[in-house]
Amino acid sequence: MIWWGPAGIGATFTISRYVQQHAGPFRAALNEGYRFNGHLCRLAEGNFGGFFGWANLTVSNAGGYMGMTASPNPADMRVVDIYRAQDGKLSENWVFIDILHYLNMQGLDVLGRMASLQSVD
Repeated sequence: MIWWGPAGIGATFTISRYVQQHAGPFRAALNEGYRFNGHLCRLAEGNFGGFFGWANLTVSNAGGYMGMTASPNPADMRVVDIYRAQDGKLSENWVFIDILHYLNMQGLDVLGRMASLQSVD
C-alpha cells in the first residue's frame, strides 16, 4: 500500500512504514482529547472510495507533532481521505488535511507570517 500524506507529514510505501512514520507519531502526540466528529460525505465507485469531514477530527497536541510545542487548545483537522483498491486489497490512500487551518488553531498563522514578509524591490 502507498499512503500519500499531506505536506508536512509525508508519504509511505508499506503498511508497516505507515504505522512507523505516520500513525505512531500521530497517536503519540495527538491522543489526548482526540475526538472523531464524523463524516460529511462518503463515496465509492469502482475501485475508489473515500470520505471527508469538516472538521473530521478534533485533537490536542501533546507536543512534537509537526514540530509544534504542546498546546492546551484543541484543534480541528479538516480531512479528505480517498482510497484505491487493486486485486481486492487497499493499494493507495491519499489524505488531504487543511494543515494551514490546523496550525492556525495551534497558534501559528502561516499565511499571516508570510504576508508580513514583504519583499524589497
